Amino acid sequence: MFENLDIYSILLILFAISLGGFTKGVISFGLPLVSLPILSFVLNPKQAIFLLFFTVIAVNLREIRFKNFESYKKVYFLSLGVFIGIIIGSILFHKIEDNLISQLIGFMIVLTAIINFTNLKIEKKFLLNKYFSTLYGLFCGLIGGITTLVGPLIAVYLVSLKLEKEEFSELISLTIFSCLIPIYSVFFIYQPVSLNDFLISLSLVIPAVLMQKFGFKIRKILPQDIFKKIILVVLTVIGSAVIFKNW
Repeated sequence: MFENLDIYSILLILFAISLGGFTKGVISFGLPLVSLPILSFVLNPKQAIFLLFFTVIAVNLREIRFKNFESYKKVYFLSLGVFIGIIIGSILFHKIEDNLISQLIGFMIVLTAIINFTNLKIEKKFLLNKYFSTLYGLFCGLIGGITTLVGPLIAVYLVSLKLEKEEFSELISLTIFSCLIPIYSVFFIYQPVSLNDFLISLSLVIPAVLMQKFGFKIRKILPQDIFKKIILVVLTVIGSAVIFKNW
């Protein structure tokens, strides 16, 4: 899957993974959101998504605290919808042309920037409705299965719950982590993967986790709003470039 990478591609991959890990450390989500559009300039969507396999597991597992089980009940119906939607979306991912997937990733990145700039939130009466939560989760899962960008839409839901910073980090990491089982289970059914591919994907955990740890430190001293605005401006440019490249 990764036999013909040149030096330029390798350096760009390391940059994408490192920046994604750093962003995850600072704002609690965003590794695929940052990494995928950059990776798309040298890899097709299927290669890029597999490259993130071990990295996404590692950075999300680091923020989950299973002892806080009571707080996970707040996202029960959301998670149920996400799980169902992610299976459907993951199957569609393998039946859609690569260019269309890349365009959808670009659109999702730009939409994420718009949502965050406008500070969109969901009204409390909807958050407490199990039918709305399940349907919203289904939509998140469907989009996440096709693009793997499930985090931004889940973040809108969790921000609307007005959670404490650490609880928000735990819940979004848990929800994204739970998406990995259906995404990659379907992936391995459709895509052949070699031992060398696994080793390359595993090696990228190191820069991602190191930059995530650095991001944790920045999270404590830098207002997240400032960092999010910087990242979202950059993502808007990158997302637009990805759409233009694959149009």
